[in-house]
Amino acid sequence: MNLKDAQAIIDHIVLAATSNQLLVSISVVDEMGNEIATTRMDGARWFTPGIARAKAGTAALMGTDTSELGGLRAQYPEVFEQVSEQLPFTPTTLPGGVFVASGGAIGVSGATPEEDVELAKNALDQALSS
Repeated sequence: MNLKDAQAIIDHIVLAATSNQLLVSISVVDEMGNEIATTRMDGARWFTPGIARAKAGTAALMGTDTSELGGLRAQYPEVFEQVSEQLPFTPTTLPGGVFVASGGAIGVSGATPEEDVELAKNALDQALSS
């Protein structure tokens, strides 16, 4: 994941969110969870960039979408406690963090959980296949 990829993903999400009258923040991170780019759409709530960063960072470092982590967290709550103590942010199981197999992750926050996931996955499919 590089800045060009991150910007293409952000552009796709902003376009899709605008056409669906959604206001979101988007964060794209590399494979180590380091932020490449984060954008807050005009009118998106002030806290959404931080949540988008946490979703993206969690997906990147755990190697899976955040929506897949709820079961693990429920079954093994100590894992999340241990992971939290080792990260510079609090990991999350909120849907909207999408793991990118080629490295990195996308986090979207501000719409419903289902819309956050759909925006991220559609942008990933479109932006990186171009």
